[in-house]
Amino acid sequence: MHTPAPPPPLSVAPPHASHPPLPDEISSAVVEAERNRSRAAALGIAALVHVLLVFALGWIVFSALEPEQIEVAIAASAESSEVKPTRDTFAQRVVNDKPSPPSNTATQTISSNAVSPIAVPTTDVLNDVPAFGAGFGTGFGAGGFGNGSGASFFGTTGGGNRIILVIDTSTSMNGNCGAAGIEALRREIDKTISALSPQTRFNIICFGNDADGFVSQPVVANPENVSNAREWMKDYFINRDFTRTRTSKYGNAGRDGKGIAYTPIPPSSIRSLQGTSGGSRMDLALVAAFNQKPSTIFLIADGEPSTSRNGRRLSNKAIVDLIEEEGKEICRGALPTVNCISVKGIGEEILKDIAKRFRGKYKAVEPAKI
Repeated sequence: MHTPAPPPPLSVAPPHASHPPLPDEISSAVVEAERNRSRAAALGIAALVHVLLVFALGWIVFSALEPEQIEVAIAASAESSEVKPTRDTFAQRVVNDKPSPPSNTATQTISSNAVSPIAVPTTDVLNDVPAFGAGFGTGFGAGGFGNGSGASFFGTTGGGNRIILVIDTSTSMNGNCGAAGIEALRREIDKTISALSPQTRFNIICFGNDADGFVSQPVVANPENVSNAREWMKDYFINRDFTRTRTSKYGNAGRDGKGIAYTPIPPSSIRSLQGTSGGSRMDLALVAAFNQKPSTIFLIADGEPSTSRNGRRLSNKAIVDLIEEEGKEICRGALPTVNCISVKGIGEEILKDIAKRFRGKYKAVEPAKI
């Protein structure tokens, strides 16, 4: 019997033998690789954005640090003039910097023997010689020291922390304002200076055919100085001891018949205005104010100046040109804001021109109705 031959052995692939990848496997690998690259790119972009944000935040903090330190130093100096910093910082030099005295020698030093019914204004800038005149120094510009709270006068506002009120005290103001209007003007002056923050400095300049300063340099708005300024204003407009200004009656004496101190501002004390004359001298008062490094000036008047040089009256444009040129020269281009208020719209043309050139506001008011 024939036995059949066994069948040939089956061929079985080894368990670890490789085989070509299928198309679906290739697509999944590509998608996964792209996804990984996208994740890496997103992480890189996020990291870069975080670095830029941290840098920007650090720059903002660093930039804000120095002005804050300066303002704190100024506020501390205003609160107590007896505190002396341990090193000569920029803020300390700014506060204690004294302007050069005027070149005109006619201005006299105030005698210490006169008796005043009100206290001498308190200030940490001591200078017996009026500081109006040429060559005062660099102005601080529209922002003053930069972070003052500003002020408001007859609805117009201004920033900074060196505020000067320039008040027309010519005889026409009595007629155009009336008794009620003059009292309203006094209340508005009182309201403005009383609302100033403690670190703010202020001054008042009154003008007629010349000008008077409450003090030679702006003083801190503490209760004593505000009270003294209120008393200082009481004798204007009543036409008893003097008309228009104290300077027109008492000249460079520095004290009036009641012993009240004032800073005389005749045209001869301003180099560019020597030889000029006339009435309603807002030009004289404004140039004097520029020399005090103001941040904002508030001017109220009921007309236009009649300034003449060598017997020839200057046009309104020539007067405003002079005011602007002096402002740029004294303040070195960083001009203060000048807000102009007209009584009943009188003198509107020149007051609007001044406000426009000094980035201020113009407003017409009737004080008796306020």
